[in-house]
Amino acid sequence: MIKLCTIDLDGTLFDNQKRISEENKLAIEQAKKNGCKIVIATGRPYAGVRPVLEELNLISEEDYVICYNGAKVFNTKTLEIVFSSTLTALDIKKLYQESKRLKTFFHAFQKNEALLTDQHNPYTDVEVRINKIEDHIVDFTQLEDEVEFLKCMMVGKDEDITQAMKHLNPMYNLSYCVVRSSPIFLEFLNPSTNKGSALEALARYLGISMKETMAIGDAGNDLAMIERSAIGVAMENSFPEIKKVANFITTSNENSGVAKALNQFVIMK
Repeated sequence: MIKLCTIDLDGTLFDNQKRISEENKLAIEQAKKNGCKIVIATGRPYAGVRPVLEELNLISEEDYVICYNGAKVFNTKTLEIVFSSTLTALDIKKLYQESKRLKTFFHAFQKNEALLTDQHNPYTDVEVRINKIEDHIVDFTQLEDEVEFLKCMMVGKDEDITQAMKHLNPMYNLSYCVVRSSPIFLEFLNPSTNKGSALEALARYLGISMKETMAIGDAGNDLAMIERSAIGVAMENSFPEIKKVANFITTSNENSGVAKALNQFVIMK
């Protein structure tokens, strides 16, 4: 029996207009009635995911959310932190310089969830609009050493991020968890951090075996949780590397693929 299911948002639960289909909503509600905890697993901060949690009735002392691609896991109502990991100011300074070398824009989320950037740019607008937060302009070279961060991101056009990945200093792939969460975002987290480790931490906290877990996603930042769950589900629209490791490929985000997976493995209909 599946007791815990993590679900990505963009490209997975959302259709291409960022909407959740009625079929997906009904399947999530039925899965909950069947005793399965539904946990949204996203790269977004809490402020950006809260409207989704409200829409799905996932705000209670029994509900949890994975944010920042696994850097923070907490109760959706009490905001009690179950798991968190951070980067240091030194990490941010080094990655900022690499971003400059690769000619991308740069964002960073502090441990207190503040969004920092050195210059306002079109991709800041995306973050601000999607997550309903404000951005703060800072000089990354002057960060105080004690400041902690949840993650940082190289951001830019699809082709610019593709080039940045090709020319990224190999040492950074070894030193950090590097995931491309969307065509315009390349994220850097603590090396032990990803949605998979967050899923494991939450399952352990809840006393649920990993044999009783399922994960649904479509992109690079979903790979670890799909690999580590008992049933890893890739969307039809997933990146090829996600389909390769999945146990099951469901229909696309435009065709309520989440509902199909829940119906088959949790609701059993």
